[in-house]
Amino acid sequence: MKVGFSIKKINPQVGCQMEGYNPRNSTGIHDDLTTSVLVLNKNFVIISLDLIAIPAFRVDRIKRRINEKYSINPDHIIISAIHTHSGPTVTDLLIDYPKIDNSYWKLIDEQVLKGIECALQNSSSSELKLIQYKVPNGIYANRNSESLPYNRSIMELRFTHNSTIRASLLFVATHPTVMNIKNTLISADLIEGIRQQYKKLHNLKPMVVLSDCADTSTRFTRKESSFKEIDRLAKLIGQSLTKPILEKTLNWKLNSIRNINEKCDYDPITNKMANKLYDLICFRYNKATSTNQKQMLKGLLDTYKHIRYYGHTHFTTHAMIYDFNDFRIVTYPGELVYALGDKIRNHDKKTTLLITLANDYRGYSVDAAEFGKYFESYNSVFLKGMADDFVNQIVNQY
Repeated sequence: MKVGFSIKKINPQVGCQMEGYNPRNSTGIHDDLTTSVLVLNKNFVIISLDLIAIPAFRVDRIKRRINEKYSINPDHIIISAIHTHSGPTVTDLLIDYPKIDNSYWKLIDEQVLKGIECALQNSSSSELKLIQYKVPNGIYANRNSESLPYNRSIMELRFTHNSTIRASLLFVATHPTVMNIKNTLISADLIEGIRQQYKKLHNLKPMVVLSDCADTSTRFTRKESSFKEIDRLAKLIGQSLTKPILEKTLNWKLNSIRNINEKCDYDPITNKMANKLYDLICFRYNKATSTNQKQMLKGLLDTYKHIRYYGHTHFTTHAMIYDFNDFRIVTYPGELVYALGDKIRNHDKKTTLLITLANDYRGYSVDAAEFGKYFESYNSVFLKGMADDFVNQIVNQY
């Protein structure tokens, strides 16, 4: 197979509004934001953007431009985001009245196209290998309870020629958020730390995409929110990348593509289930006694008010299944909790690689068993049971 890879900078202007927590303005750049582009056999493209999320209409625009310039089928293009909370505001999906710089999106579009051009030019013959690593305890964990499960595997698609690595794609299952709301420096956060550690090992940066990460983070494991702490955690992850627990050769032969649509259409003001969730968080907030508890619950209340009053509950989104000879890739348009991600990855015996925050962003997807218990439910446009139905539709297509 032919493989080409390229990385291009997509740094915003210093002073831009930042997205991911409450809005604040950037004061500098700690590390470059980039777009990573992987082109396979000159007709299949995977793109990872150092952004918090990417709305479907932006994805469609980029895909149309790629198709127009390079004649690549839009269904053969996957565009995902790494979900950094230390990047510029690029959506209206997370905050009210966002300050989105459309010239920044123009930069992204242009850099993606340049990345594809470079990747096509440097394409070379490669072999494909799947490598699995296991992250040790203490790096990240289920952020709702230390006793709950989470995806500890890092999967790698490694493209090599004569033992030289041409490109690498890492699937990481955690929020990349070590830095908190006090940070005003542009950064790819933990993902950049992981890329730097991989570069130290193999002399090139990998592409990184997120897997089932919705209820996984460094909440219980980080000592502080600092770039020093990113380095500490990234080094531990880097150590795990020297100890593969599985290696096997794969055949990049695409047999079929399936598109699974999910329609969401309800009024959050009149819907009984939505009102029940809203009443529950209002009750908890009003009954809170401690200042810390009050602040935490206010964050949940404000988050759900954004969904309730700003809209985003009328849409059709989609997941994709790419079925290869001995593995498959599944894309999902949002943040999946472990229970739902585990179902997609382990529904049958075929190796399944999951890319979330891909081709669209529709917030959190929480399984019915956990819905309403934790933060993720209040940042979800999907009501109880809807995400389960969507995931069931996906796995039923295997």
